[in-house]
Amino acid sequence: MDKTRFDEIALDDQYHLYLSSRVEEFRLDQTAFQAIWDTHPSDFHEIRIHGKWVKTPRWQQAYGKNYRYTGSRNNALPIPDKLKPFLEWSQKYIDARLNGLLLNWYDGSQSHYIGAHRDDTRDLHPDSPIVTISIGQERVFRLRPWKQKGFKDLTVRHGDIVVVPWDTNTRWTHEVPHFKKYNGKRISITLRAYL
Repeated sequence: MDKTRFDEIALDDQYHLYLSSRVEEFRLDQTAFQAIWDTHPSDFHEIRIHGKWVKTPRWQQAYGKNYRYTGSRNNALPIPDKLKPFLEWSQKYIDARLNGLLLNWYDGSQSHYIGAHRDDTRDLHPDSPIVTISIGQERVFRLRPWKQKGFKDLTVRHGDIVVVPWDTNTRWTHEVPHFKKYNGKRISITLRAYL
């Protein structure tokens, strides 16, 4: 990983993540953003929580590699040309093993969010990072120490990149809570290194 492109953010005395706000090519104009927004699925993905199937409070689609989590699997579509620059940049500057994307489309006017979770790693290369590129309206990216009290908030803005190292994902959850002031559209492009 080219650490000169990122700021290291300490979560405690042992775990950290990386944040970059310096990637101009990810600060898409409204037309380019809308072109990706318009690709969201018409239906919400279903996941299993406490033995019940529920719809996710956001749209979601995997590309390149299937993603298994929460008793479900998001079947991947081929990676479209408009998403390849995100993958190619991340392979070049973060980790060459990154090979699959999961997009989440958040519409603040519909109170979309993602709850606290640690990413499922069973299909991933050990020690690989989890990379999220945020485009659209800024949102709070909240981290909590696993099974402990407290949290740390980061504001992720249009074009920001968050890199969560493997060990941090095992010890800290992350989430994007809904707040009324965020009523616009946001897309998170999460890249992982699948086996």
